[in-house]
Amino acid sequence: MNRKLFTTAVALLAAGALQAQTLNVVVGSVTYQVPAAQAGEMVYQDGQTVSIMNKTYTLADVDQMYIDNTAVTDYTVQVEYSGTTAQVKVAGNVAKYVDVSVSGAHVGIVQSEPDAEITYTLSGTATDGEFYLEGDYKATVELDGLTLTNLTPQYSGAAIYVKDGKRIDISVKKDTENTLTDCSAPGDAYAQKGCLWVKGHAELKGKGVLNINGRYAEAHAVKTGEYMTMKNCTLNILAAGKDGLHVNEYFLMESGTLTVSGVGDDALQAELDGTTNTGETTDHEDEDSGNIYIDGGTLTLTTTAAGTKGLKSDSTVVVNGGTLTINASGTVDTSDASDPSYVAGIGAGKYVQNGGTVAITVKGTAGRGVKAWDIETNGGELTIVNSAAPTTVSSDVKGAKGLKALNMALNAGTIAITMSGNASKAIRCGDGTQSASGGGGGWRAPGGGGGWGPGGGGGMGGGSKWTNVTGSYTQGKSDGTGPTLTVSQKGSAYSSSSAKAIKAICAVTLYGGTTEVETTSNGAEGLESKTSIDIRGGQHYFKCYDDCLNSAGKISFNGGVTVAYSTGNDVIDSNAGTTGAITIGNGSVLAYMTKGDPDEAFDCDNNNYIQITGTGIAIGAGGAQSSTTGTISNAAQGYAFPGTVRFTANAYNTLADADGNNLVTFQLPVTISSRCTFITAKGMVSKGTYNIKSSATEPTDATTAWHGLYIGSSAKGTTSVVSAITAK
Repeated sequence: MNRKLFTTAVALLAAGALQAQTLNVVVGSVTYQVPAAQAGEMVYQDGQTVSIMNKTYTLADVDQMYIDNTAVTDYTVQVEYSGTTAQVKVAGNVAKYVDVSVSGAHVGIVQSEPDAEITYTLSGTATDGEFYLEGDYKATVELDGLTLTNLTPQYSGAAIYVKDGKRIDISVKKDTENTLTDCSAPGDAYAQKGCLWVKGHAELKGKGVLNINGRYAEAHAVKTGEYMTMKNCTLNILAAGKDGLHVNEYFLMESGTLTVSGVGDDALQAELDGTTNTGETTDHEDEDSGNIYIDGGTLTLTTTAAGTKGLKSDSTVVVNGGTLTINASGTVDTSDASDPSYVAGIGAGKYVQNGGTVAITVKGTAGRGVKAWDIETNGGELTIVNSAAPTTVSSDVKGAKGLKALNMALNAGTIAITMSGNASKAIRCGDGTQSASGGGGGWRAPGGGGGWGPGGGGGMGGGSKWTNVTGSYTQGKSDGTGPTLTVSQKGSAYSSSSAKAIKAICAVTLYGGTTEVETTSNGAEGLESKTSIDIRGGQHYFKCYDDCLNSAGKISFNGGVTVAYSTGNDVIDSNAGTTGAITIGNGSVLAYMTKGDPDEAFDCDNNNYIQITGTGIAIGAGGAQSSTTGTISNAAQGYAFPGTVRFTANAYNTLADADGNNLVTFQLPVTISSRCTFITAKGMVSKGTYNIKSSATEPTDATTAWHGLYIGSSAKGTTSVVSAITAK
């Protein structure tokens, strides 16, 4: 550029300074826009350079300098792509903070620390381009109708790479659709970690649409070096070689829509950043957590690769709101033969649901709905439909699981689990041989450090084994409140492994809520515990082919109402082999079965092992019930073992005292003949006389009515079923 042209531009600018004109300095593909009111003194030196607003230009590099009436917004940079080229406009006050390079449509900007945040607006379509921003200060990258495809990486293989460890706003402008596609061939080994790759913490916002096509096999669709938040906008992950979204600290979904499909690994993963993990945070300020928070919005996540997860967290997944739909399919990942990985909707150290709606569909081999060391539900809706087939790994049968955890506390919410795979378990809790210590492997254990899972490095993986760890299973709270739990187990046995509705290695305590469980195949028990079962409250119904409740230890009815119906085996089965094996406290239980001898309604090997410690109700019908001569030591109320009794289907049977006072009414949906029946109820006393009469009329005044058990009614029977029962 010659001196005469520069002098003319200065004269024009001076003449029109009062008309909000702009001086445009064009250097290649970059235009520096200087508002007249801010231009100040322009220093021209030696005929070689000129300084404008503290930025020095070499005149030989200046292609053009002209005046127009363009409005300039402070602290902005605009990048407009067109095919294989890009034009960059830099607001004059920003020029001194940025160094811009343009090669075709590949734009690279190095930003020094400005005195205010700069907004970079990207628009247009590039058939081969990228955007690279390097710096150490907060910035905003605004997407305004951008289609950006990287074919020949210059700065990285990413479409957008922000090499800045600070907070970066990714603003998707309202009513625009934007699409990013990375390079399928590798670029810089560090730089190409994602199609959209932000080294710092990214805040994705706006009311537009962003589509991501991740083509490089070793990169994620979206990668952040620190935390990521999402609000309002729509993000569609259409493809990725690895994860859909991969964040190094926590992910927070506040609102908006996230859809992930076509990925080669997990849909969304949050991993620990470094070796420090302080566990779950409630205020989202712990930036080294490995947590995933779903506070709102709509998420639809689909995974198909071996061993992958919809949500994968190295610490805690917390769902407070929103709608989350996960479709998980794929085979078992056996790349680590000692620690195979199974497909899961959610895999975490801890899963907490306080609200929202979560729907998980699992089809992957031996897949899990939710797998975590700890599962806690306090509200919301959780639905799992799992049809995954079983597999055999190292001669060990592995069936699908709905919920799997070492510790499980189902405190509240609505939970529905449907299983149809053979050898599957709707709920599997507790284990004595989980992966444990050994640097770098497994979950950090609860306690010291506050994280989840064993070992010192966090993350999922191997390590040594737990010993003498059985976990715990609780349902509901001590006040009797609890979740609504519905389980349908339609699977059958596979090899030596039976299907189960609820299987716990640990002790089981049901405090409250409602439970409805159904199983349909041989060996498919309703609730099995290898330790003990204690029902303290709530209302529970089991209709099972096999045992409804089975425990290696004691089974106690200390509260609540339980109705259990077995079509092919015992109803309540304790193998404790000692006094109190089955204990009737202040709870109520109706147990009946249609298999007949030698199975029993209350099976504990010896009627003498039954204990009555409270004023509860127990009615057992069907089968043998061992003998009519059993004696229950120190019974707190009267009881009886009547001989053969026939109960007609759908009749309302009332147990009453000699004065006709209703102690309890019950209805059975099938006709049952019992060789020996067991009854005890509040009001029964030793040597008292009682009878059972039936009626076709349903009681309407019962204080409790639950699956055929009516408590607190004044109804009377009309047709004798059994009379002159003398209580012991």
